Amino acid sequence: METRIFFNPGDSIANIHDYNEAVRKGQIFKRERRNDDLVIAKGPDDEEYAIFYAKDAAQQPGAGQKPYQIKHKL
Repeated sequence: METRIFFNPGDSIANIHDYNEAVRKGQIFKRERRNDDLVIAKGPDDEEYAIFYAKDAAQQPGAGQKPYQIKHKL
């Protein structure tokens, strides 16, 4: 089940067109920073996957934030 959440696009760690590549890069980044939970999210343009820190998520839209669909949690 997908979850819609809001992020500021400027807060993304990486933007990648391939889902599997986004997951691999997220896992590598997670290994380096074990204390931070990450999410892989499909962008509002439906073309890219973005990696965000889970703590940067907002339930309601704020200034500069856009809706993303959570695809994977790390």
